[in-house]
Amino acid sequence: MLSRYLRPFGYAVCISDIDVSRLLSYNIRGIILDIDNTIIPWGSWEIPEATREFIKKLKNLGIKCCLLSNTDKKDRAVFIGRELGLPVITNAFKPLPFGFFKAINILGLRRQEILSIGDQLFMDVFGSNIVGIRSILVKPLTDRDFITTRVLRLFERRLIPKVLKEVEYFGDI
Repeated sequence: MLSRYLRPFGYAVCISDIDVSRLLSYNIRGIILDIDNTIIPWGSWEIPEATREFIKKLKNLGIKCCLLSNTDKKDRAVFIGRELGLPVITNAFKPLPFGFFKAINILGLRRQEILSIGDQLFMDVFGSNIVGIRSILVKPLTDRDFITTRVLRLFERRLIPKVLKEVEYFGDI
């Protein structure tokens, strides 16, 4: 059995695969989004059209969003946030709870109304579970990663098959 702290609420291949109507059925009114390898490829300044469409769909349904990233590249993160019309928190030090608490504050919602979406089990999912919000794990957009993330991915590869057996699917595999 996988530790409850490493178990996401759901899984999707990418954010654009997530069925937003299913999120509404769980009374999700706010989403905390990771940046690198979740909504855009690691290190990129280019925002994929699928990401723009997904954010637009969420906004049209009245779902609030906030970007939460461990990146220290504040200028890049602020640019992405500005392009998407979303607030941004950088240097979040995930999985520590401080950045998540800031995002929860910005969204102004109860924890049970908030979901986080990210590509890392040990940062995004673990951090979400620590603060008591649900999470959806997505497959990383690229194989490129920060050096410490590459090391953590080695451990994640062993756990992901177990994770997929125990979670709800929010998209195609």
